[in-house]
Amino acid sequence: MSQDPFLQLGSVGRCQIVSRLGEGGMGVVYRGHHNDLDLDVAIKFLHPHLVQRGDSADRFLREARLAARLASPGVVRVFDCGETAGHYYMVMELVEGRSLLDVIKEEGPFPVDRALGIVESVAGALRDALDQAGLIHRDIKPANILITNTGHTKLVDLGLAKIVAAREMLTAHTAAGTALGTPNYMPPEQFLDASSVDHRADIFSLGATLYHMLSGKPPFDGDSFFAILKRVEEFEADPLPSHVPLAVEELVARMLAKRPEQRVQTYAELVEAIHGINRPPSSVQSEPSAVHSITHTSSIIPAVKIAGRALRPATPAENRVLLIVDIQNDFCPGGALAVPNGDRVVPRINKLARKFAHVILTQDWHNEDHLSFASSHPGKKEMDRIELPYGSQILWPDHCVQGTEGAEFHPDLKIPHCELVIRKGYHHEIDSYSAFFENDRQTPTGLAGYLRERGLTQLFVVGLATDFCVAYTAIDGRRLGFDVTVIEDSCSGIDIDGSLEAAWQQMLEAGVVRA
Repeated sequence: MSQDPFLQLGSVGRCQIVSRLGEGGMGVVYRGHHNDLDLDVAIKFLHPHLVQRGDSADRFLREARLAARLASPGVVRVFDCGETAGHYYMVMELVEGRSLLDVIKEEGPFPVDRALGIVESVAGALRDALDQAGLIHRDIKPANILITNTGHTKLVDLGLAKIVAAREMLTAHTAAGTALGTPNYMPPEQFLDASSVDHRADIFSLGATLYHMLSGKPPFDGDSFFAILKRVEEFEADPLPSHVPLAVEELVARMLAKRPEQRVQTYAELVEAIHGINRPPSSVQSEPSAVHSITHTSSIIPAVKIAGRALRPATPAENRVLLIVDIQNDFCPGGALAVPNGDRVVPRINKLARKFAHVILTQDWHNEDHLSFASSHPGKKEMDRIELPYGSQILWPDHCVQGTEGAEFHPDLKIPHCELVIRKGYHHEIDSYSAFFENDRQTPTGLAGYLRERGLTQLFVVGLATDFCVAYTAIDGRRLGFDVTVIEDSCSGIDIDGSLEAAWQQMLEAGVVRA
């Protein structure tokens, strides 16, 4: 007769215990059969020596109850839990497969597209957990991600999950000031106080997991808890292998940003970023090395070593930026597309700019025959609408044409410490409102990358016109994860058929602060 104490039980609840599958730090897992459901299941028992230790049993049952709330294809389902003869158990979906950690150990670094696919799947599961039950996992790592025999991913181990719904905060089961998780994958704020983290901690850990898949090793390592903590807080991860595209390396860098506000902010944004990356085929391609020497040298200029392509976000003392939108002659009285009282905001903006260490200007910069001009469409008149490949387009008078006086900044605008000018609308076929994207909503201006690289996370937006370029800029800023405030008395609107009121409503719905 077997000496295994759990096999000797024969059954728990409505399940027969069939055979032992494996063992982990917290428990032992068995294959079982649910008699009522006629379904093979996995039965996990808490290690007997942990039953008497602290709140391990409560945490074990809590994990089961949390998982049972979720209806997500990316989370291992839990059917039942309980205690019998002093043994604590949970009955789970039986997943045939291996942990991601085991797969990496056996196969080595993953092709880029496979790694991104796994991250996208896990992001979906985490989003379901957050949306359905207000859960933050707090222990995302390769060992807690299962790869099924059919190639799907399943998230396991909610033992450290935190409930963020306000009505349940008191039962989150994490003492303030406690660090819980796996150090190699934890963000800096989780080392300090795991009770205060939000879902962006899971985004960091998922970024660390993505790094591990691409490189074959965790991004941070050390011979002790405190050694790993020091590396997480003070150092960047080593450059990824040379075959990893720059766009992927930059995404990993954003996910691993030290400060939560500098990371990818939502799972939707993360999935969108993954979809926007031009993934290489699964086979590893030969690309220029991330670490190489320039071979053309002289006795004056020695060979230069280039290491690491992804620029890491800075951590400035001042993370606010004033974004001044389109204060140009053609948008002011007397201009081709004058905004009422557009020039009156100039003195206010000059005064306001002196309070900011970082100031950025945007500038409409159209071709002379731009497709958004009514003059480019015989038989059409100004303010008519036409359909372009990206959607409906208002036809404007010719304005802000490159090299003309109308395109220049208003002569009274005095911003000597402006650090960047973003020109937009210079693509012949695409109009431009937002400082972040051209009007096809796909072509970026580069502003978001600049702000993230510089660590500038709080945007204060002023300029012309409130209901077009200012509103589009503010809404896109929120969508990209920045904190955005529009300073109303330093803006002026056109107000075409109620467009000003509609723009304010859309900005408020997007989370823009009206000041």
